[in-house]
Amino acid sequence: MSVRIELDLDRSVTRLAGYEYGKSVFDNQVKDKIDYNDSIVIVFPSNIVKLASSFIQGFFGEMVENIGISGIEEKVSIESSNPKIHRDVVNNLI
Repeated sequence: MSVRIELDLDRSVTRLAGYEYGKSVFDNQVKDKIDYNDSIVIVFPSNIVKLASSFIQGFFGEMVENIGISGIEEKVSIESSNPKIHRDVVNNLI
């Protein structure tokens, strides 16, 4: 089974940055909706084209603690207008 989570973010923003902001988005919109035994689909709004490493580390930090970077590579899919975002996420977590 797969859990699909569409993030609700400011439509005027194109880039996301900040560890605390990433953690806040995860805590408020994702944390209570996921089961680490299932695959997870995170959907970023089409206006988001870039994620700073600080946002990635805050947003994905708890996931790394629970399933590791390899678990994120295997279980987490990211839908975005930028097809390179999933690779950027993994590279910034290593």
